[in-house]
Amino acid sequence: MTWEPAGLIGAIRRWTGSDDMAASAGDLLDTQRRLRNRRSAASTFAAMAARGILLIGTLISIPLSIGYLGAERFGIFMALTSLTAMLVFADLGLGNGLMTVVSDANGRDDRETARRTVSSAFVMLSAVAAVAGVAFLLTFPIIDWSRILNVSTTPAMTEVGPTAAVLIGLFLVGLPLGIVDRVRMAYQEGYQNSIIAIVGTVLGLCGLGFAILLEASLPVLVFALSAPPVLAVGYNALRLFRRDRPWLRPRWSMASRRDALRLARVGFLFFVLQVAVAIAFQSDVLVAAAVIGPEAAATYAVTLRVFMFAPSLLGLFLLTLWPAYTEALARKDVGWVKRTLRRSVVVAVGGALVASVALLVTGSPLIRFLTGGQVNPPFALMLGAAIWAVVNACFNAVAMLMNAASIVLFQVVTAVVMALGSVVLSIVFANWFGVSGIVWGTLVAYTVLAAIPVALYFPSVLRRLNEGTLGIQPHV
Repeated sequence: MTWEPAGLIGAIRRWTGSDDMAASAGDLLDTQRRLRNRRSAASTFAAMAARGILLIGTLISIPLSIGYLGAERFGIFMALTSLTAMLVFADLGLGNGLMTVVSDANGRDDRETARRTVSSAFVMLSAVAAVAGVAFLLTFPIIDWSRILNVSTTPAMTEVGPTAAVLIGLFLVGLPLGIVDRVRMAYQEGYQNSIIAIVGTVLGLCGLGFAILLEASLPVLVFALSAPPVLAVGYNALRLFRRDRPWLRPRWSMASRRDALRLARVGFLFFVLQVAVAIAFQSDVLVAAAVIGPEAAATYAVTLRVFMFAPSLLGLFLLTLWPAYTEALARKDVGWVKRTLRRSVVVAVGGALVASVALLVTGSPLIRFLTGGQVNPPFALMLGAAIWAVVNACFNAVAMLMNAASIVLFQVVTAVVMALGSVVLSIVFANWFGVSGIVWGTLVAYTVLAAIPVALYFPSVLRRLNEGTLGIQPHV
């Protein structure tokens, strides 16, 4: 074995049994549980490594970027990044639907369904990307990006539109490639996504350094930083469809109307849920920019990024449980699901709480250090971010089981109501209390309109689990 990424991935695949999935299907229950736990552990540690590299990249990229760009242009970058993050729903929920259906097919040892579903998803997402690209080209000339982001200086006004075009263009290129991450996750191979993402992050930092060295414009700098991760996903696709699972390679002939409709049914509610969550959580930076200004957007974005680092890391661990839950439910392994759910909640809440308390003490000097003294967040903003991190981690752990069983309608209703409340309260609180009020508006809306309803509803989910009726078939 070599220590190159390909050699490391191969060693992990052998340890987790990923190279012999069909043979392991008939193993005893304890063997299936052991391999499932190994895959989760491998994906978690790889995710931690990826997040560690991302943290190092953040420690490097933020001071470099804000020092080179200045507060206003850096605020534009953060606001547009948040805007593209809101576009994750552009896959119409097909990515999450794909992961859930393929995970269920894996639990039922059904290769044929997996093949047809992957091909159908690729064709549908390619069509979505093409239509979205044409729509963007037609509307781009009439969008006043400077007005939307409250930009006032001439250099920034000339760069904001091209920067948006770069970010959205890269997003559309990566949209059909997104099935690769979802298929890997469906087979509990998230570690491969993380290892390859590390390569993309390192290459992106190299691109950022060269762009600054060459005194590039904001659009060029953003391209140099953001394009390498997309290329890394392309490499992941080659490994998946040419080496690891060539029988899953997308083919137009394999796409079918029946599987497309099934994906649409499973994915539609995920799509609505994604939209609501994106509006509620990703709109905050845009609210800061529109109501207060780009500098406030930079303050809010940097502060939330620091405080949400631990929940994001925990979220990658929790995400590995989604397909594992689905596969286990298909095999009627209720004991593993219940035990893993309890452990995941304890780990998520404990980890987020420890990190939040530590950051309340060290967050202010850390953020000043990261930004070269240009961002000094108020304590009220940090306190709200700390509480939000703990609440988010707790209910994210619970949501993974509900997602795995496609219990989405309830989440959609609460998320839509919460999203509307979050936007309204964030705007009102921003006018009343400044940048600190934005996070408190989101926190109040989430607690009252989402967290409490989920806590009241979840006992019925546990009852179905105990009865053995929890799974995607009766809850699609």
